[in-house]
Amino acid sequence: MSSPANAEWREYETAHFRIITESSPAEVEKFATTLESYDQLMRMATGIKDDKPVKVRIYQVAGLDEVEKAINAPGSGVAGFYDSNSLGPYAVTPKKTSGTGRYFTPALVLHHEYAHHFMLQYFPAIYPGWYTEGFAELIGSSKMMDDGRIGYGMPALHRGNDINAYWVPLQQLLTSEKNVYLDTYGQGWALTHFLTFNSKHSAQLRQYLAALGKGKSLAEAATAFGDLDDLNKEARRYVTAGSFEYRPVKVNIAQPVVQGSRTLSAGEGALVPETIAYRDSDISEIRKPSDRNQEASFREHILGRIRDEVQRYPADPFALQLLGEVEYAQGNFAQSEAAVDRMLAVRPDDRGGMTLKSMLLSRRSAAMSGNARTAMIDQARVMAVKANRSDPDDPRPLLAYYQSYNLSGEPPPKAAVEGLMEAVSLLPRENGPRQLLVDQLAREKRYDEAIAWLMPVANSPHRSPRREAARQQMEQLKAAKAAAGKPAASS
Repeated sequence: MSSPANAEWREYETAHFRIITESSPAEVEKFATTLESYDQLMRMATGIKDDKPVKVRIYQVAGLDEVEKAINAPGSGVAGFYDSNSLGPYAVTPKKTSGTGRYFTPALVLHHEYAHHFMLQYFPAIYPGWYTEGFAELIGSSKMMDDGRIGYGMPALHRGNDINAYWVPLQQLLTSEKNVYLDTYGQGWALTHFLTFNSKHSAQLRQYLAALGKGKSLAEAATAFGDLDDLNKEARRYVTAGSFEYRPVKVNIAQPVVQGSRTLSAGEGALVPETIAYRDSDISEIRKPSDRNQEASFREHILGRIRDEVQRYPADPFALQLLGEVEYAQGNFAQSEAAVDRMLAVRPDDRGGMTLKSMLLSRRSAAMSGNARTAMIDQARVMAVKANRSDPDDPRPLLAYYQSYNLSGEPPPKAAVEGLMEAVSLLPRENGPRQLLVDQLAREKRYDEAIAWLMPVANSPHRSPRREAARQQMEQLKAAKAAAGKPAASS
């Protein structure tokens, strides 16, 4: 990864972000101010309060090449992405996007990706693909103005003629899952803009999305818009006219913008490429076997690179933590525990290290018995509680505390289940903790709650093995609820 002479990796903390970059402090101040301004724009547009934000790591890398390598897609042209792993949510953005077009800037990519995070974090509901990308494009295309305001709703110039050239009739788009020729970015932006900046249609849009969230079909939800033929004609006139309203919005952000900074350790800086390439999502969600095998090979490749770097930095706490996390994700629990033990020997009170160690102890206790098993479970819980006390807003220790019961085979108390709920609320993108919660609520016969927590996965607009499994479980939960409501048969 190329970088300026004498540049070093540093982390800068703001109210909502942790920015990891080699840029100068002056560049970071400007970058951070823009990021915080867009966060406030979205809060103003959606009415979301500024309460207990999960800070997103923003990795600012040199260029497109580093982005493409992180997702194992050389030459793809992907100019940024948002994801989440056991270290939390993060986004990757390039400092430069040369050759991608006049209007296709790193800022646009980052604001687009952060909009995805914001939607998933604060509105973990059901969205059709055109709206998911349309909302992100609406935010990404908004621009900072010379007077410090943001032009909310400025045209998506980087989409060029695509906005007019490709159009799926709304009679089809709003009622069908399969739209072969849909441009989710171009038409998604145009339709979202049209619906957002019209008071009548914005209310209809809210009704439509609410109906989807309640489990209504696309066709049922689309009735919120009334006559779809009329809506389609009106939308086409709006788009082809080419005159798009925007609103200059003044936002107030916390000062100072940069609240603190630190220099990354040598090992942490060296491992930035591997950190942004680390994925721990369920690999079975990848539908094609060839793609699944390719992803498995890539993950093993990243693990091998991390092992090599740890040999160079054998006492670096971050390097050891990352190794422990990735070994755990790959199912190598003994190797994970060896790494985290080395890490805790260097930094005994590290929250991430204690959380991971707690999970490993809970998992290991399941194969034990007697006093040894009891002692190990107690140790796991003590570590989870200690990690939670160091930062009550961190969802990982809450998950570890629940797992100290679940993995060891013990029924969890009310506090552990409530902690799990909080963890899922803070990490809405991660299906693993959500599935734990759904299964727990089902065991407690809290079927309505289980159905509500499962619904975002079951009603996802994107086909996947995970969605199909969720839909099957949804039917099972409904059947169990119905059976529980029936009077017992008389003998």
